[in-house]
Amino acid sequence: MRAQYCISPMQFTYNFISNLHSFGASASNTLHPLLHKYASKMEGPSQPSSPSSPPESPEKSYTKSSAKARSLADILYQLGPIANVSYTPFQPEEPSQPARALLPPSFPQKPRPFDYFSLFFTPTLFQTITTNTNRYASVQQLHTKQERAREWTELYLEELYVFIGVIIYMGVYDEPRIEMYWNTDFNKGPLHSVVNHISLCRFQQIKRYCHISNYERDYEQGHHLPLNKQWWYKLELLASSIQESSQRYYSPSSTVSIDELMVRCFGR
Repeated sequence: MRAQYCISPMQFTYNFISNLHSFGASASNTLHPLLHKYASKMEGPSQPSSPSSPPESPEKSYTKSSAKARSLADILYQLGPIANVSYTPFQPEEPSQPARALLPPSFPQKPRPFDYFSLFFTPTLFQTITTNTNRYASVQQLHTKQERAREWTELYLEELYVFIGVIIYMGVYDEPRIEMYWNTDFNKGPLHSVVNHISLCRFQQIKRYCHISNYERDYEQGHHLPLNKQWWYKLELLASSIQESSQRYYSPSSTVSIDELMVRCFGR
C-alpha cells in the first residue's frame, strides 16, 4: 500500500493563513468564497438542523471548548478582510571588499582541477599521511594473529593519490556496495575504470590502515584516553593544513554568511 501524507485541518489552516498574507486585497476577496467552499469539504457533510432551531452564528462557535478545532471559515471570519498588505524585501548591502583568490605566482595560466586540489591537499601533507599510515599498519600487524593477518605492502605516495582519487570517484558515481566498483561482468552492472588502477584487496587494506596523525605520538601524549578533550586529534593535521591553505590562497568578502552547520552544536 502506498503511504499517504496526512495533515490535520488545523495545521493546514495556520500554514495557509500565513501564506495568505502575501496576497493583496483583490486576491483575498477572490479566494474567500473558495476558502469557504473548501472549509465545508474539510468539515464533512453537515448535519441537518431542525426547523425550530436557528443556524448558529460564527461568533457562538468561538465560545465552545478549545479542545474542538475551529473551522477554516470561522478563523477567516474572525480575521476579517485582508487588505493594505505591504512587504519590503530585504536588500543586502554591497560588500566594500569583494572576495578574491590569492594564487601563487607559480600557478599555471591554464590550470586543471588537480592544480586547485593540490593547493589544499599539498604533496607534503600526502607524504605525511603516507608515512603515518605505514607506521600504523606496522603496529597493527604486530597485534594481529599471523593466520588472520593480510600481508601489508608499504604504501607509496603515488598509491595514496590513487586511493584518494577512488574515494572522490565513489562520491560522484554512487553504488550500493563497494565491491560493485570492481565489477568486470557487464551483465551484473556497470563497468568502472577503478579496476584498472587499484585492486579491491589493496583498496580495503589502505582504507583499514589509513592514518592521518602519528599513532605513536598520539599514544605517548594520551590522546586515546577518555579524559582527552581534543576529540578531533586524529584529523587535526588535515584540518590545520586545509585551514592554512584557505587563509593563504583566498581572501573572503567583507560580507560573509556563516552556516550554522559549520559550528559545533550540542542541541537536538
